[in-house]
Order: sequence, then structure tokens, then C-alpha cells
Amino acid sequence: NNMSTRSVTMVVHRSETEKFVKGFAIEPTELADKSYVNMYLHHDGYPEYYGIEVSNWIKHMQEDKGFTNFNDGSRIAAHLVKDMHYNSQYLYPSVDNIDHQYTWVIWVGKPDVWISCYDNHTKRNVFVGTPDRLIKKYTKSDEEIAKFGDYDFTDWNYKQNTDKIG
Repeated sequence: NNMSTRSVTMVVHRSETEKFVKGFAIEPTELADKSYVNMYLHHDGYPEYYGIEVSNWIKHMQEDKGFTNFNDGSRIAAHLVKDMHYNSQYLYPSVDNIDHQYTWVIWVGKPDVWISCYDNHTKRNVFVGTPDRLIKKYTKSDEEIAKFGDYDFTDWNYKQNTDKIG
């Protein structure tokens, strides 16, 4: 994993998967016209960092901010873009507009939010499931943290209570 692991995050209503055999494991390009946003991030898009980061964000939105139903994709997309913003974030008209390794999909429409992660280099899904399952799968062991250090994940409560809009 290097520092410029590029990713795009999409927000798609889960009803869009009903006509596909693969369900949430669909190739994201098949949903190119269904996403509320295509948020490109230039850095750290791999599951061990961004997967946990976005999972923590979803949990924060539901448990701390009261977005329990995660039903309105346009509203979720707007919050995602605001909360993840930094200077190397861009919004594109389509997931196909820019080269990137990982495509993340946040599946909205029900309280049990699912996430999928598609690796465009290997052309396969590397994760499909809930935020809790992703966190469990990709969190470093105590031994790994002792040897290599841990990631600096965002404390969403702190960030959202200290960010000044202006």
C-alpha cells in the first residue's frame, strides 16, 4: 500500500442491485449512471485505511448524528463529500472518468448499510458487507500495531464539533 492509492466512492441506492445476479458484488461501472456522487480521493484508498475510515464515518452518522435509516442518497452523498474533504478530493461525473485502484460503494436505502470495495487492478471485489464486518476484517492486530504502528483514523465526533464552516 503506498500513499497515493487512488479511490472513488459512490453512493448508490441498494434497489439498483436487484436486477443483477451479483447483487452488491456488481462491477461499479455497471452502476455508473446510478450514483449520487463519484468522489475521488488521491490518497490512502485501500481497505486497511479508507475502508475503516468510511465504516467509522457511517457508524458515526448513524449512532452519533441520527442518520439511522440512511435512506436519502443525495443527502448522504453531500455529507460524505463535506466530511471527507481535503485538497486532493475531486468530484467526477462518472466512476469511469479517472484512473483509480479501488471503487467503494456505500449502499443506501435501509438502516443496515452495506459497503462494497472493487479492486480495478485485479478486477474483483475485495469486500462486500457491513461496516462492522469491514472493521473486523481490516483492523490491525496488536502485534502489527506494535511492529508497524497504527493508522491515524479520524475522530468524527471531534472533527465535526471543531470544524468551522466559513
